Amino acid sequence: MTNRTEILFQKFLDGTCTQQEFNELMDLLQNNQQEESVRAMLQKVYKQVEQTLPSHTWVDATGSLLPEQPVQTEPEPKRLVRSPFRLAAAAAILLVASLLTWALLKQSDNVQTTHLAQTVTKSTEKKEQKHLVLSDGTQVWLNAASELTYPPSFDGATRVVYLKGEAYFDVKHAEKIPFLIYTGNVVTKVLGTAFNIRAYPDQHDVRVEVKRGKVQVSKANKVMATLTPGQAVMVPSVAKEEAELKQVKEDEVAEWKAGKLHYRDQSLKEILLDLERHFSTKIEVEDEALLNESLSSTCDKNSGLENALDNICLSLGAAFEKKNGKYIIKQK
Repeated sequence: MTNRTEILFQKFLDGTCTQQEFNELMDLLQNNQQEESVRAMLQKVYKQVEQTLPSHTWVDATGSLLPEQPVQTEPEPKRLVRSPFRLAAAAAILLVASLLTWALLKQSDNVQTTHLAQTVTKSTEKKEQKHLVLSDGTQVWLNAASELTYPPSFDGATRVVYLKGEAYFDVKHAEKIPFLIYTGNVVTKVLGTAFNIRAYPDQHDVRVEVKRGKVQVSKANKVMATLTPGQAVMVPSVAKEEAELKQVKEDEVAEWKAGKLHYRDQSLKEILLDLERHFSTKIEVEDEALLNESLSSTCDKNSGLENALDNICLSLGAAFEKKNGKYIIKQK
């Protein structure tokens, strides 16, 4: 740790640093790579907080402010008086403790991520699809209304990308450099394989389907499933719900690339949201109870939205009409 960092940190504790010096200190701490030095500074903050805060409040080593039930003793009126300066100082110290902890956790994270300024983000609008080739030769087909963030080149022990929406990956094999796809708190890990991930923000779960190779899917550091060709897993966003394994037809995995849309035991709500993305239109349902109906359907984008709605309404015993530029599904 540089002398400049130590000087600024001491000025902060003394309450003599300017706003510019405070900002400089935060930048230095976030860029510091010496973990033990950061821990030592955090410990110093911790001790300072212990001396500054009221006796019935304390800060743990992670920078969290924790209340403690006061010991029932004789009243001490003088201790009820709080100096505004002391409280402000305590709040400021708590703030820097949290920032220091954040910096420490970022440094100790074993996932090799790339700084935001060095990443590339590709996205698609509704009705749009994109084909990407990453620096390692991995191919990605990005579905409608989706976003992929990745580094210009992969350096280090892992290859890490971040997905919002749906994409089909054909990952270039690298035995010692696993490929990790982050979709919220779900992580899909592969060495070299072809598979599809669907993780739109408005859907109930993250779905992974394998066409070739082997894929490991984890959530909150817990392995949910290891998939082989023809297998799929649905990992729910609700913590208490269990992941669900299913069999799929390998030749149907990611057929959306060719304009084929397959829906297997999915709710009408989820199907309609997907059709809205693919056709960039609005679809409403008069009877909202229908949205929970589960059905399977296949349609060809080249045949148009109305053909897809015909098949869906046939399964539901419903009908649809187009009104004011949107489609409305109603009971017959």
